[in-house]
Amino acid sequence: MTNPDALQGSPENVPTFLCRIGTIFLLTSEKRKFEDCMEGLCKALQGDPRVQWVKRAKLNPDYCARIVTYPNAEQSDSDDVMYGSDAMPAVAFDRPLLFKVVIPIKNQPQHHHADDIPTDTYWVSWDGVVVMVLWRHEQKEIPSSGGQVILPLLEEICASANLGVFNQACSPSCTNVFMHSDLVIKQLDGIDDCRILGADRMMVEVAAPVNEKPEDTLIELHYSFGRTSLHFARQKNLGRRIIDLESEAWNRAAHLLSHYSAHAEAAAKPFRKRIVMRWRNRGWRSKVRSLSAQTWVCMTGIEVTLRNWKEFKTEFSDGAKENSCMPIFEADYSDEVEMIESIDLSRLESMSAQVESRLDNRLISIATAGGAVSGAIAGALVTLLGG
Repeated sequence: MTNPDALQGSPENVPTFLCRIGTIFLLTSEKRKFEDCMEGLCKALQGDPRVQWVKRAKLNPDYCARIVTYPNAEQSDSDDVMYGSDAMPAVAFDRPLLFKVVIPIKNQPQHHHADDIPTDTYWVSWDGVVVMVLWRHEQKEIPSSGGQVILPLLEEICASANLGVFNQACSPSCTNVFMHSDLVIKQLDGIDDCRILGADRMMVEVAAPVNEKPEDTLIELHYSFGRTSLHFARQKNLGRRIIDLESEAWNRAAHLLSHYSAHAEAAAKPFRKRIVMRWRNRGWRSKVRSLSAQTWVCMTGIEVTLRNWKEFKTEFSDGAKENSCMPIFEADYSDEVEMIESIDLSRLESMSAQVESRLDNRLISIATAGGAVSGAIAGALVTLLGG
C-alpha cells in the first residue's frame, strides 16, 4: 500500500465523484443458474432505452452464492416470520455488473420532496446484493435525491427478466435507498487503491486512483469495499429478522398473559360475573398452551439466527478493520448491533415455563382428585356388591 505521506493533490480537470452504496437483493428461484440470472439481467438492461451500455465479466459459479433473504415483518404474515417461511432466495455474483444510465432529471423521483437531483447520468455496479451508484459531483451540498431513481429502474428491469428485487434500507420505515453515509471520491496521484481519508458526520472522503473513465473508478470502489458491504448486508438482514422474531415472541407472550390474567380476574368476581367471564374466556388453557409453544418456536429461531448473525458480524468487522472502511457503515451499524446484543430471552423462557408448570400442576391435581373419587366409588361398589 502506498505511503499516505506521499499522496499528491487532485490534478486539475480531474472530476470529483459522489458514490452511494445500497443493498438491493436480486431475487430468483432456487433452481435458476447463476449464469442464466446474469444473462437475463443483461438482456433486460440492454433492452431498456435508459441504459446506454452494459459491461459484464465472466462469472465463476464456485464463487457465486445463494443467499436466504428475509423481508421486513411488515411485508409478511406473523406466522411466516415465526417459522421463516417467508424467506426469499437471492443470488450474489462473484463479480459486479456495470452499466451506465441516462435519465432526464424531470423523470427522477425527489427524495422527501427535495428539488436537488444532481444529474441525468449515473454509473452503476451491482453484484446482486451490493449496488454502488456513482456520478460527477460538482456541488458543495450533498443532494439527497441523487441516485434514488436506481431502485425503481432495477425493479422494472428485473420484473421484465422474471427476476425480483428487495431493497434493504437502514430500517423498515426508512425511504432512503442507500446507506446514510455518502462517499465523496477524490482522484489523487500516487495511489493504486481506494482508501478512506476522513469522515465528517455522514460524509466520507475517499481517495481513488486517477482514471480516465468513471466506470474504472467505480470498479475500483467496488473491489475495495464491495466484499465488506456484502458481509454488512447479510449481517443486517439477519439482524432485522432477529429483531422481528423477538417482537413476535413478546406479542405471543402478551397474548398468553392476557388469557391467564382474564382467568385469574374472573376468580375474584361474584358468581354470576365469574360465570360470564369464564364463558367468554372458554378454551383459554388450550390457547395458552398454543401461544406458549409459539413463543418457544420464536425463541429457538432467535438463537439459531443469532449464531449465523454473529458469524457475519465477525466477517464484517474483520473486513472493515482490514480495509479501514468502518466510517462508511457507522451510521447504519451501531444502534442495531447494540439492540441485538442486548436481547435477553430469560424472561420469556421463565414466563412460558411458569405458565406451563401451573397448567401441568392443575392437571395433576385434577388427575389426583379424579383418582381419589374413582377409588372411593370403586370401594363403595365393592362394599355394596359384597354385601
